[in-house]
Amino acid sequence: MKFLFSITTLCIMSISLVSQNDIDAMRYSQIFFGGTSRSKAMAGSFGALGADGSCMGNNPAGIGLYRKGDINISFGLKFYSVEAIHNGTSNKNFKASVPFDGLTLVGAWDSKTQPDNHHALGLSCNQIANFNSNTTIEGSANFKSITNDFLSSANGKPYTNLDNSYSGMAYDNYLIDIYDTVNNKYTSLVNTKYDLVQSKTIETRGKINEWCFNYAYGYQDKIYIGATLGVPVINYNYNSVYSEADVNDSMRRSTNTSPSYYYPTKSVGGFKNLSYQEVYKTSGTGYNLKVGVIYRAADFIRLGASFHSPTVYNLTDGYVYKMSANFDEGGSFTTQYPTDNGGKFNYQVITPMKFTGSVALLYKKLGVMNIDYDIINYKQASLQSSPQEFTGVNSVIRSKYSQTSNVRVGFEANLEPMFVRLGYAMYGSPFGETFSGDFVKTFYTGGIGFRKDKMYVDISFTKSMNNENYYMYNPKFVDKSTLKNSGTTIAVTVGSKF
Repeated sequence: MKFLFSITTLCIMSISLVSQNDIDAMRYSQIFFGGTSRSKAMAGSFGALGADGSCMGNNPAGIGLYRKGDINISFGLKFYSVEAIHNGTSNKNFKASVPFDGLTLVGAWDSKTQPDNHHALGLSCNQIANFNSNTTIEGSANFKSITNDFLSSANGKPYTNLDNSYSGMAYDNYLIDIYDTVNNKYTSLVNTKYDLVQSKTIETRGKINEWCFNYAYGYQDKIYIGATLGVPVINYNYNSVYSEADVNDSMRRSTNTSPSYYYPTKSVGGFKNLSYQEVYKTSGTGYNLKVGVIYRAADFIRLGASFHSPTVYNLTDGYVYKMSANFDEGGSFTTQYPTDNGGKFNYQVITPMKFTGSVALLYKKLGVMNIDYDIINYKQASLQSSPQEFTGVNSVIRSKYSQTSNVRVGFEANLEPMFVRLGYAMYGSPFGETFSGDFVKTFYTGGIGFRKDKMYVDISFTKSMNNENYYMYNPKFVDKSTLKNSGTTIAVTVGSKF
């Protein structure tokens, strides 16, 4: 099974002998707004406003404000860049993708016995997470090496009990060797009195598309209630390659009089470089329940509230690890774990529940404003397996993470036949910070829409920004890197009322 060490400050305390850790729980618990371009242009803020397909995934009661049927499809263009700074060296990567943003189908009809009451059924598919990104981190190792982490993992264990996907491969590649078989102590060939260049490339791909099945009911155009069964589908691919290199050739024996290192079958010396690759693919589906209510307090104000149950994901990981090492003396070595086509592991991720309160202000038919406020406690996230292997990981989640808040604000002006929209969203850090700080994500949005008879076209522009601290491996043995993430999405929705 995988041995995925802490890769960001999110997982400083979560080193585990299984690949799945608190990072997996946070990745699938932090969901952002998706849906139609109208909704995106208003930063996903529709909790009390209603009458948009995105409400199925936000406040299901909003579908109850439909009086006619609606069908639409959305697509877009996404640009994502990551600037990585490590010990003074900066690298910037760029990734473009063409995501399918979603579709909506709503049918609405009046009650036969009470015309002021009406029903609505909705079906939608929205992309609520996009994982496409490329990251390159490179710079001076500052006299540190991943081999120190190999030693930390290995010391005290017989070489036959080393982790096959980490320290065991380091042993097989002659990067570490046991010198005290009584106390099981190890040494490394990499001499950190000489500086190295270390780097890591990370490529992630995938998305979460959520299918929503909705029913909503409007009572006398005053109170609206609704419920949605959500079925999110996950596809996540991760490929990282970490490397270290003695670029100055400081450890070559001809220039270095340090003693030779002897291994059971090889005499090697003069470390040149190493590489450690982690590849895993996650797939699966989940289910959740969303319920909500909207109250039309007056013609100019609506109040909304919704509850999202935890999402239970049933996931499967496929994984493989590769390590190689090259020496001036002794040749080159490569190992892989597992040695066949890779391993598999089944488990569950359970995300936190979420509460949302909303208020919408309407000025005649000229303009609207909506505000959504979420409360979510990331301590509630957990991982489960049979037999349970995540007791330690779940303890880490409860001790590290906190309750936080999300805010979404959206505006729309009716300049018939054109609509102008603006929005702002802040998603709080799972550590509790809001509005500013690492892991707080900010969105600025805008867009326009056009209506003609039953047809409409909406265009949205979304800009996202956040910073995070990142560690290429165990934070005890490597300096912090800073990642500056920036995303730009242009999306279009084409639809018709019927």
